[in-house]
Amino acid sequence: MADNYPLWEKKGRNLQKWIENYRAGGCPYPISTFTLMLRHRDYVVDHKSVKLDAKLLTALNMTNANTTYRSISIMQRDEGPPVWWIGRTGPGVIIIDDIFRSKRSDDPYISEFTKAAYTFDFPLDSLRNVFVPDVNETNTLSCIKKVYKLREGLRYPSSTHQVWEPSSSEFSALLGTGIGKVVAAFILCAWGQGKKRIARIITFHIDADVHKLYMRFDLEDILLSPEL
Repeated sequence: MADNYPLWEKKGRNLQKWIENYRAGGCPYPISTFTLMLRHRDYVVDHKSVKLDAKLLTALNMTNANTTYRSISIMQRDEGPPVWWIGRTGPGVIIIDDIFRSKRSDDPYISEFTKAAYTFDFPLDSLRNVFVPDVNETNTLSCIKKVYKLREGLRYPSSTHQVWEPSSSEFSALLGTGIGKVVAAFILCAWGQGKKRIARIITFHIDADVHKLYMRFDLEDILLSPEL
């Protein structure tokens, strides 16, 4: 049977295979050793405490509104091909707000910046959710609109949370998009293969704001069966 999403589904299945199977060959994302410091030789790192909007906390399944979150931006110091990472982190969550890396750049990949941004303040294994607010990457939006169109009874935009499970072709397609690939590559460069998996992908709009699409990737440990 042909893929419903030929532009994305095969890419997503490959990423899912590399994430979930430590024996799967050909993975192009080695574990990253890149780290950040406030006074970095190559990057300007801006880091401060922030509070999150109550609606955002609800969308993240975060109930502790008093938790202090960190805003962090990473910009290159030189005049080379542009690269930047802007987001927020908190206990168990990383929020990717704005990212860009020129194809001509020799800087670390966005997935490596994502790992470095979270571990700047929190232990890596505490991470449970990767959240992308206001998705505007063209490739990802095209996929999501097609997914919604092909799902019977679902219209885009939708005011309800849509949950996409790993066994579905929609999950594979979403993982094969520009945003999905960033999150998948981050998991692989952070933990390697066969350690963490994406338990589900959630897409939604908040209230009546139909112009902003949100994506949440829920992570969980992979429990390996003992070898016989």
